[in-house]
Amino acid sequence: MIHKTEYEKIINKGIIPCFEINTAVIYFEPTDKGFAVGTACNIGLLKDFEYIYDSDFSFDENLNGLHEQVIEYYEEVEV
Repeated sequence: MIHKTEYEKIINKGIIPCFEINTAVIYFEPTDKGFAVGTACNIGLLKDFEYIYDSDFSFDENLNGLHEQVIEYYEEVEV
C-alpha cells in the first residue's frame, strides 16, 4: 500500500503530518483503506472520519483531496 510507505517516509524525516484548522490540529494516520482523520489525546488519535485513498491518483493528489475533505468536515464541526 503506497500510502503507508509514503506516510512512513514523512514520519522517518521527523515530520508529524497534520493540518491546522482554526485553533485545532487535525492529524491523520494510514489505515488499510486510506487515512483515519481526527484530533489527538494522550491515548492516540480520536478518529472523526476516514479518507479513502484513491490509487488512481498520486500520493500528493490524495493529500490535496484529504486536505479539502478536512476543511469541509471541520467547517461544519466545531473543534
